[in-house]
Parts: sequence; C-alpha cells; structure tokens
Amino acid sequence: MWLRCVRLLAVAVLVLATSACAPLQAPRGSTPAVKSSQSETVGPTGKQPQQVAKKIVPARQTTSPAQRAVSILLQEGWGYYRVENYPRSIAIAERAQRLDPQRAEVYLLLSSSYFVQSKTGLAEHLAQRGLSLSQGDAAIRHKLQSLLVQIRGAVL
Repeated sequence: MWLRCVRLLAVAVLVLATSACAPLQAPRGSTPAVKSSQSETVGPTGKQPQQVAKKIVPARQTTSPAQRAVSILLQEGWGYYRVENYPRSIAIAERAQRLDPQRAEVYLLLSSSYFVQSKTGLAEHLAQRGLSLSQGDAAIRHKLQSLLVQIRGAVL
C-alpha cells in the first residue's frame, strides 16, 4: 500500500511538473530540428565563394517529460485493466489523454475498458478515434482494428 502511494505521488509530481512547462506539440508550420553543416570554398577565380554539398544530420530523437509521463500512466492503466479494475484504468487513461490527446494507445485502453463494461457505443467511438491516430504504430493499429471487430460483433 505504501509503495503504491509513493508511486502515485511520483507520477502526479511528474505530470504536474511537465504539464506546465513543456508544449505537447510543435506549433503549426514549424519544421523539425535538423542540423546542417556546410562549408564554403573559394571558387577557381579566388573571388566568389562556392557552396559545397550540405550534410544533413537528423536531430537526435528525445522523449519529452510529458511523453514519459503518458507512458508511465499507460503502464499503470493497463495494470488496472489486467486486474479488472476498469473504472481506475479509465481514470488513468483520461489523465494520459489530457497530456497527449494524439496518442493512439490511450484510446485503445479507454475503448477496451469501456467495452468490457458493455458501453459499446462509446467503446466503438474511442476505437475509431484511436484508429485515425495510429498511422505510425502498426501494432496499436492492429489491436484497435481487432477491438473494433469484437465491438461490432457484440452489437449485432
């Protein structure tokens, strides 16, 4: 019990600390960071600088504190889902959704939790929303598609 309280407190502190200081998305129209190194040489006449081919190096991928907090929340939410504490898994998934509303796995957890509680309409809506956001993650996309098949089979 004590360990659970400490863990929840640590997650809450992490979420609060990151939610106020880190943007969740890059502003529209901005481009990803790219390092560019170029060198200039003197042309054959010695007067005009000539540009040598640019070497483009992608910026190192880093995980933001908010993304780490969402990952921790999802692990905790799936833990509650496995022990059939669906209201708690939903509450945790909703917190993760507030931090990162574009993460498809959040919708998978929400949809799964609502489906086992026989809230098929809401579960289907959330699964479809997650499916629309899952373009970059084939595993989550497959799980959402399978869940939608189960939901639609239960409705019929």
